[in-house]
Amino acid sequence: MTYPRPFRAGLIEPIVEVGQRVLLVDREAYNLYMVAFIEPIPMSGPIILNGGAILAGATTASTTSQPVLDNNYGQFAQLRARVLDDIAVTVLQPQALARFTMKNVNAVITPFTALNDPDGHMTEFYIYEDDRIFVQIRNPHTVNLAQSRIAFWGFKYVLSGSEGPAASGGKVPPLRRFLTIPEAEKSGERYTVIPVGGWGR
Repeated sequence: MTYPRPFRAGLIEPIVEVGQRVLLVDREAYNLYMVAFIEPIPMSGPIILNGGAILAGATTASTTSQPVLDNNYGQFAQLRARVLDDIAVTVLQPQALARFTMKNVNAVITPFTALNDPDGHMTEFYIYEDDRIFVQIRNPHTVNLAQSRIAFWGFKYVLSGSEGPAASGGKVPPLRRFLTIPEAEKSGERYTVIPVGGWGR
């Protein structure tokens, strides 16, 4: 068993290879799959999330990333984010829980994040199937903004389970299910742990 680093410095690269196994951890679910295929997702207009116009000093309600970032069944995505407009973005996964959180505060992504982190490696997160992220967007300035855009890029992983890979977007039963991480460790399986949901909250 290996645990991936929570991010890799430099350009984004796949965290596992085709044919390797992954243990997807989503809150209290621990499911083992094999990676059947990896597809790159370039930064592109269709996967830019636009929160729309924001008044001066205003904060939006939680905005869903659907349909921009949803995966099919039997897939998960490894993504990074870049803020394109002069806004501050709070990432929530799931909807009620902020990412990049300390005990009393949470970090936000702004256009300045890219100055210290040009490859976006500290913005990296994972999405399983259609368990989408949410964002809150704040306009920290005294002027209205006409748009509030966040760009995403990374990799999509197609999974294979006990019945093979997904057919026609159907559910993919895992190779194995575990109740806990210690149970998975005792199984003797070789895998990489991928936190795809609100793990460790």
